[in-house]
Amino acid sequence: MSRERPDVVLIGIGGYGQSYVQWMEQYHGVTKGEICGVVDPVARKSPQWQGLHDAGVPIFDTLEEYLNQGGMADLAVVASPIAFHADQTCGALDAGMNVLCEKPIAATVQDVRRMISARDRAGRFLEVGYQWSFTDAIQSLKADILAGRLGRPKRFAALVLWPRTSSYYQRNSWAARKTDSAGRWVLDSPVSNATAHYLHNMLFLSGPAQNRSVTPVAITAECFRGNDIENFDTACCRVETAEGAEILFYTSHCVEHRGDPGFRFEFENAIIDYSGVGTITARFSDGRTKEYGDPGVEQGKKLRVSLERIAADEPRPDICGPEAAMAHTLCVNGMQENPVGTLPADQLVTIERMPGDTLRYLPGLGDLMTRAYNEGSPGKRRVVSQVHSHRR
Repeated sequence: MSRERPDVVLIGIGGYGQSYVQWMEQYHGVTKGEICGVVDPVARKSPQWQGLHDAGVPIFDTLEEYLNQGGMADLAVVASPIAFHADQTCGALDAGMNVLCEKPIAATVQDVRRMISARDRAGRFLEVGYQWSFTDAIQSLKADILAGRLGRPKRFAALVLWPRTSSYYQRNSWAARKTDSAGRWVLDSPVSNATAHYLHNMLFLSGPAQNRSVTPVAITAECFRGNDIENFDTACCRVETAEGAEILFYTSHCVEHRGDPGFRFEFENAIIDYSGVGTITARFSDGRTKEYGDPGVEQGKKLRVSLERIAADEPRPDICGPEAAMAHTLCVNGMQENPVGTLPADQLVTIERMPGDTLRYLPGLGDLMTRAYNEGSPGKRRVVSQVHSHRR
């Protein structure tokens, strides 16, 4: 199916969904894509609502209402809360639409498999919005990895320290919850949501094909909470893979200072470094270097690629389809099998960042997680146990 001017329905325009409204405007001259409808029961709360309303874009509370009133689109962009991703994606696919679903693809592996079945029945495409996977930097790096130019992958590690204040956990009814108020799975945590890109990126880059991720076979993890939440705000994990690479991931919202997301990948013949800003750099054992570019540029490329796929005369392969995204969901589900521990209350510090908005953090946690990242320490319960001994 080729459409010169693709019609797009936006499912969710609050939160991150606002970005898709802006990207539709940004790419209009290139892709000719048009917003033909919005599905969002609280659309009026979005800063984008007024502009869409003034432009005459029809707005519906549910996807069912949109479809029952004759709504149809070439592409559905699903940027709703996590608990709705699977049902809305399957509904759009069953109606004959292609889908770009925002990350994470779904809360459970069972839902991901249901989405794959719906895609296969529909004969349409399903892309998942892990934006780094769509960038030239990551695609070029993965091509070199698959071509063996860096040698055998040995260890991948990433660190993300992003403080989150009380307003972050109060922004909706499902933040840091395992289920929402209706009992639907959410499994919201830094691993599944805010820092999901960085775990997925390692799984994706170590995958056996350009559009596939590695296969996790075992996960060792420690998950803790310092805030008054149901799920965890701090995690360290080690992922063993069928393909042999070791993956280490360290992330926390319960730290005082922000640390830009960085990663280090070790290969037989090279080390890949990224400090959170600038370019990804490969340093080869023979002294050569290669720069791959900045994966943080053009975050909306996932939308542009999806629109270009619809406009293309020939079918194009997925860049980050559900099979690639499911590895991350497997890791999240595996980590949730671990009990969530509580950081020592007598050591936690609470400060006011803004009037009525507080940050709770564990002193020394960021430093110790950084040290573990630099040293490659994956041991279960090791990092937080070091914090306990450090403070006594």
